[in-house]
Amino acid sequence: MEAKKTRINKELVELGLAQSRRKADEIVEAGLVTINGKIASAGDLTSKTDQIQISGRGGEYRSDITLLFNKPKGYICSHTQQGDVPTIFSILPKKFQTLKIAGRLDKDSQGLVILSSDGELINRLSHPSSGKLKTYVVDINKPMMPNDKKRLSTGVILPDGISTFINLKTITRQKLRFSLTEGRNRQIRRTLSQLGYKVTKLERISLGDFQLQSIPAGKYKFVDTKAEAK
Repeated sequence: MEAKKTRINKELVELGLAQSRRKADEIVEAGLVTINGKIASAGDLTSKTDQIQISGRGGEYRSDITLLFNKPKGYICSHTQQGDVPTIFSILPKKFQTLKIAGRLDKDSQGLVILSSDGELINRLSHPSSGKLKTYVVDINKPMMPNDKKRLSTGVILPDGISTFINLKTITRQKLRFSLTEGRNRQIRRTLSQLGYKVTKLERISLGDFQLQSIPAGKYKFVDTKAEAK
């Protein structure tokens, strides 16, 4: 069976020989990279059986790490602080500062966020075309009326399109559980506000096949990404 081929810039990043694909492209264009002893060109395809070097120096393939993180309320999912609002990386160990984020939650929301060094996993979880279900438990300020529950399930019109709550269940009349396949800006709050409800608590409990389970707020858990469905 033929080894899987990837572009040389991606391979350099995976080998720890470049910090990003852009930097890798610059190194390749400078003529410093060889594949099996031959000068590499931009766009060359390689596999893990090839010998790849920069100025005669090789690298080692990195093992990707993925974390399930229970984001507390009051933090933003960003690598850069915005004003006085702290980021999730202010409460995570420094060694995780470069991890990519899937399932960003706003400052006032809490629950499951995925952090990983695996860019392909992050893309699979984040891109709308993947249709990954995101499940939430939401408290509202007053009892949900039956007609409004029906409207949430059939679709509420927002300025940026129709918002539909999938598999909507009322845990109590003021606590809802449902899923979305998208994650537009403050979509849940805007949808419920359109019907006259205010969100008092919003927690994500799953993203794709990953579950929050019993991870305490502000804590994380390593996960085997082989468990993530294709």
